[in-house]
Amino acid sequence: MNMRATYSGALLSLVVAAGTAAAADLSLGSTALTLSPMAAAAQAPATASTPAAPARAKAPSLFGGERLHNDPEVFWPGFLTGMTGFEQFHEPVSSPIYFESALINTSLRLIFIHHEFPEATLGGGEVNIVAAQIRLALTDRLAFIATKDGYSWLNAGILPEDSGWNDLAFGLKYALIADAANAFALTVGFRYEASNGSTTILQDGAQEWSPFISVAKGFGDLHLMGNFTVRLPESTNKGNTIIQWGLHADYDILPEVLPGFAPVIELNGVHYTSNGTRLPLTVGGQDYNNLGSSDVAGSGVVWAAAGARWRLTPHTSIGATFEYPIAGGFSDIMRNRTTVDFIFTW
Repeated sequence: MNMRATYSGALLSLVVAAGTAAAADLSLGSTALTLSPMAAAAQAPATASTPAAPARAKAPSLFGGERLHNDPEVFWPGFLTGMTGFEQFHEPVSSPIYFESALINTSLRLIFIHHEFPEATLGGGEVNIVAAQIRLALTDRLAFIATKDGYSWLNAGILPEDSGWNDLAFGLKYALIADAANAFALTVGFRYEASNGSTTILQDGAQEWSPFISVAKGFGDLHLMGNFTVRLPESTNKGNTIIQWGLHADYDILPEVLPGFAPVIELNGVHYTSNGTRLPLTVGGQDYNNLGSSDVAGSGVVWAAAGARWRLTPHTSIGATFEYPIAGGFSDIMRNRTTVDFIFTW
């Protein structure tokens, strides 16, 4: 009886021990599976591989204040918002139709231009222009641009005084590089100009395609921009082929005393590379229009502009330049020019 009890107790102890060991193995195996690298990776939360867009830079402005909105997403990312991280840059002022900046944004720009003609070519006189430009950011890299419209009052010495509507021009631009960390942008684009304006104010010229490339680079408070444009008439008889370029430099001189104020220096050039047959003239249309003059190939105009741009709020700025030819102007259509604008940016 005692031997049987002892044997039964020993057998029961072995069964319990075996069960405990199996449970321990299962527990350890389960723990091992739970802690395995593949399982841990599977259970770990996914992380975004695309870097976040750069935040808007805090650019000084005369009246300070916060932005009107925090770039809410409308329809899709980048629509209206455009390029971020370049808010410290100032837009060019002179030659507003063709000096397209490298920045992608949504804006409304109101422009007034007073352009005086030389006595030697057009008998003096002037043209006054009011216009509005619209730029619409479709994404953070792509924008629609409408750069020419408005109304002109022409009073040239050799032409009857008259007024009328300007031609329309519009197109697209795309930022190939938008490196906010290094304050660098490279943008390409094109515009098309229709011939819908009033002939009596020297509009209704050649229909024109103008591909361009623009670049922007910042060095602290110094901001540089450049643009190179080729103006190609649809008909080489009705228009001249023209090469146009612009350079811009601005500097925030005293951001603590005059926040948002930057003196501006710009240089622009127009070079006629072919003759047309539309008008028997020895002067071209500079950046006012493509006249298709018959005797201008090889000539051109280079003019300098000096002025300033002042950022009033995070969304608004005013700019003004006085422009004067430094080569070829008095043999073409430029005696001097004053350009003033107001920009509202989304």
